[in-house]
Amino acid sequence: MEQDVTQALRREEQIALALRALYEQYGFRKYRMGKFEEYELYMENKNFLKNPNIITFHDLDGKLMALKPDVTLSIAKNTRANAHSSEKVYYQENVYWLEKQSGGYKEVNQLGLESIGRLDALSYYEVLCLAQETLAAISGSHWMQVSHIGFWVALLDGLSIEEGMRRELFSCIHGKRLHELRTLLEGTNTAPFAIELIMQAASLCGEFAETLAAARRIAISNGMTDALNELETVYGLLEQKGWNRRMTLDFSLVNDCDYYDGLIFQGYVEGVPRALLSGGYYGRLMRKFGRNLDAIGFAVYMNELDVLFRSQRGADVDTLILYDDQADVNALVMQADSLRAKGGGLRVRVEKQVPEGIRCENIYRFTGAGLEEVGKDA
Repeated sequence: MEQDVTQALRREEQIALALRALYEQYGFRKYRMGKFEEYELYMENKNFLKNPNIITFHDLDGKLMALKPDVTLSIAKNTRANAHSSEKVYYQENVYWLEKQSGGYKEVNQLGLESIGRLDALSYYEVLCLAQETLAAISGSHWMQVSHIGFWVALLDGLSIEEGMRRELFSCIHGKRLHELRTLLEGTNTAPFAIELIMQAASLCGEFAETLAAARRIAISNGMTDALNELETVYGLLEQKGWNRRMTLDFSLVNDCDYYDGLIFQGYVEGVPRALLSGGYYGRLMRKFGRNLDAIGFAVYMNELDVLFRSQRGADVDTLILYDDQADVNALVMQADSLRAKGGGLRVRVEKQVPEGIRCENIYRFTGAGLEEVGKDA
């Protein structure tokens, strides 16, 4: 019976169940949160939100509340982790965004996990390994980009690049707009050697080991070297599982630099035009909550799976049975149940007319003589 129920689930639902079981194998426990949080939490941490357009309302006491636009903030705020005890949680929650372009509301289903505490390379490896396992569960054709915000921060600090222009620099770097990047730098008092270093760093992208070696050649500070050492250590652990063949090192990956301040990564699968999975290290957020702890995690945007699998999905039902007002309802019910019992549970739908937009493997009409084949409409 349990197997029949699992088979009846949509593919994305089966994947979510499998991933939750996988996360629990690594010691992550389920985290649950309510739909609402006080607006103040999100307002004070707007820079950490992927979508800053928050949906708000007043409760009966007049307190301004928000439909949750993010799960990580709630986990970071309420974690029980401390210097001696880490916390590992996973979640599957809906978050709510107000789309600025359309002016409409959007409900996004997220599946993800967070690891918080005094973490080390093994902790980071586990999260990246689970990110790879997550992508593999979704598609055999997947890959991951990895970077490190600490590498960039150390480089720009070493070159005395002002904080005020870094956001614009990162925008050019992430968009791979190198000509615009050079023009921006040349329009300031940035020294020519500094411009060349930044341009070289922005071009670092490709096979992990080769790109790492190239990055070491332009490292000018201990902070840059520390970031590269961390990348190399985690890469070496992932290499033991063969995940290195699914990874590239791309230092143009600098988005969400207000959110992340260390390792950062994005995962892709064939058929989805944007990142399906994103994650990274966010120790700065923990410090903002007054917690001197490390934290790393990722989220998968499950809504994208519906788009991915919709084109791959075949018929909505295996058999559609049409009937009229003169049909023997008892005989019809028995006929439909008999078909459902075949082959481990065929999907059988009974209607008076063919529903609009439905895809059927077989269509039959129920008559006094039994089922009469009408055609196929898959």
